[in-house]
Amino acid sequence: MKHRHLIIAIISTALLLPKFGFADSELLKPCPVSTHSKILDYEDKALCARVALPEANQDNARSISLNVVVLPATTRAKQADPIVLLAGGPGQSVVSVGPSWAGRFENLRKHRDFLLIDQRGTGDSNSLACAEALAPIFDESDLNNDVNLVLDQQITALKDCLTTLDADPRFYTTIDAAADLEAVRQRLGYPAMNLFGISYGTRIALVFNRLYPDAVRSLLLDAVAPVDMLIPARVGLDADLAFTRITAECYEAPSCQKAFPDLPAQLLQAEQRLRQTPNQLITNPLTGEQQNVTLDPRVINRLLRSALYSRTLRQVIPLAISEASKGRWQVLAGIAQVLSPDASANDLSLGMMASVLCSEDMSRMTPQPQNGVYFDNALQELLAGICPVWPHIPVAEDYFLPVASQIPALLMSGTEDPITPPVYAERALAFLPNGHHIEVVGGAHGVSQLGCLPTLIEGFLKDLSFSSDEAQCVQTIQGQPFFTNYAGPFETEVEATADD
Repeated sequence: MKHRHLIIAIISTALLLPKFGFADSELLKPCPVSTHSKILDYEDKALCARVALPEANQDNARSISLNVVVLPATTRAKQADPIVLLAGGPGQSVVSVGPSWAGRFENLRKHRDFLLIDQRGTGDSNSLACAEALAPIFDESDLNNDVNLVLDQQITALKDCLTTLDADPRFYTTIDAAADLEAVRQRLGYPAMNLFGISYGTRIALVFNRLYPDAVRSLLLDAVAPVDMLIPARVGLDADLAFTRITAECYEAPSCQKAFPDLPAQLLQAEQRLRQTPNQLITNPLTGEQQNVTLDPRVINRLLRSALYSRTLRQVIPLAISEASKGRWQVLAGIAQVLSPDASANDLSLGMMASVLCSEDMSRMTPQPQNGVYFDNALQELLAGICPVWPHIPVAEDYFLPVASQIPALLMSGTEDPITPPVYAERALAFLPNGHHIEVVGGAHGVSQLGCLPTLIEGFLKDLSFSSDEAQCVQTIQGQPFFTNYAGPFETEVEATADD
């Protein structure tokens, strides 16, 4: 098992080009296999471009190059306005996650191009991932490390990385990313776009809409993080709320309530067990190899918090807690493996995350993390150590004003989301008079792919209207039953109808 689990717990042909033609017809070329094999495995007609832009205009002479990919519409009956994916993190590479995202919404690509742009500081757009400095930390055994030690190693690695970067991290904010997107739109000659933001990507969409309203046709916002939400502030508290919902759901199902009568007490008991006896024998769930490790009690809540993001992994959280309270760590070890079996330091650009959150959210926060009862605030703890050494410029106070817009918007939330619960979408919706909010009961972090939602999105994009009657189909998406033992969940008649 690798240390990456703990780090994560603490992220064509010319005939298919748009009918109106590109402003720069020579810019897009067939993607090279040497650099875009993952994209080409998904779509062999993908088009690529490198778009050079100034890093900071008059502030320095450096030029950066953005990694741009277009997945062309699959029919000739296409619309000119593209769908733009805006990924989360902050720090995810849009181009890396693009194929898995696009595969869930192939019907949307019948009539529109998908535009993927690695945000500056991520992926292949002048990355601030500091992968070389962080790689040794990823290669170490995670469950055998102290959380404070890991935190110190990450901060030191990022600080050391600063001397090697060909970049000024002060200019890698959300506002900079929005300006980049507008520059690419103009270079490619696209009209107003449909912005599909997920998690932090919803913030980019809202900021872009405020700065360039004429360049936006619609907003699709899944797991909404508005500008007036301080992302690190409630990491522990919102995870507590999600855990409380798990507890309530478990108690409503007789089989779960019988198997796990007091989950909060068991969670605290598991942590206390490790405080008393940190040395434990763990069996690798993939290899069967046994390993003596020294478990930091905080590893439990950090792995569980990451599992809360997943609609599927939520199913095993009660079992994981119950087993851990008895000194059996195999379910938690399995969760760690599932969360990120092949992760690397490139997967989430910690440097870009620091540039965004230090200049934005952390400028309004105190360094002291606010923890929940059951979950601590790993993100704020990390940023409190990074921001004093990471170059950044605090954004102006008006940045945090809610984004008011007449643009048609479809907002989506999962009731079990541990980081962007529905309350944040409701906060954004208050300033979007042509917006509609869909709550998915039992949904976790990111719900747009569930049940009938792709069909609802497709209908919304056609004429930018929304029918509350049609949205009733969302009610058929039910929460998935919890595992009560290693054999799986006991399915009642209702639970057996759970819909993906």
